[in-house]
Amino acid sequence: MKRLLVIAALVALPLPAFAQASAQTADQKIERGRALFNDKSLSGSGQVSCATCHPMNGHTDNKTYVGLDVVPDGDPRGRSTPTMWGAGTRLAEWSWAGNIPSIETNIRGIIVNRMKGEEPAKETLEALAAYVRSLPNGPAPFLNPDGTPRNTAQADVKRGYDLFAGKAGCMSCHVPASYDKKGPEDVGSGGAFKVPSLRNVSKTGPYFHDGRFGSLDETVAFMWDFYKKKSDSKDTLSDADKRDLVAFLRAL
Repeated sequence: MKRLLVIAALVALPLPAFAQASAQTADQKIERGRALFNDKSLSGSGQVSCATCHPMNGHTDNKTYVGLDVVPDGDPRGRSTPTMWGAGTRLAEWSWAGNIPSIETNIRGIIVNRMKGEEPAKETLEALAAYVRSLPNGPAPFLNPDGTPRNTAQADVKRGYDLFAGKAGCMSCHVPASYDKKGPEDVGSGGAFKVPSLRNVSKTGPYFHDGRFGSLDETVAFMWDFYKKKSDSKDTLSDADKRDLVAFLRAL
């Protein structure tokens, strides 16, 4: 009876008031998720939280891990910490294996398998997922909403975009505006892994699943060599072209 009265009261609300009540509920869930994201009691040791590896509102700590142990970048057992910025706009699946379509399932695996915490409640996972989905991309003042450079972008950024969308072949895997894609890809780095978003990529190194590259210059060179061989392309990229590509990536 009490539940019916609550439903009746909500139905009786004017549409704007009902929408406001729903928005408040969503905001409350996000705020609860924010608190849980920073809650070390979710881990078995009580020493780590989601924010330990994803500080600054879901950014990355720029480290490579085996479990909760930091290992040298490039360790084939390691997995670099991905950023959570813009997570709600991603096309790619979750986890470096690229085989977990649900963010709730991925969060549950991190808590139980990596943080060695107790089985989280459904409400906990929902709140954490709501918070992660709410995280926007970092600032990109020279980028349009569709991911293309603004007219105010520098010339090297615009040239880099033309290369990225053209002969460099980058858009075969990194689709605007999130600059990722569904499904894992094998780019000759030791197996098939998810295609990470390139938004805010200048802040999210080291690069690749195992953190093997510390700079965008190295990463661009590796990926061009791979793409050229895979596509049997007769095109070439000069050193100046590669610098323009890096300039565009830094604008994302």
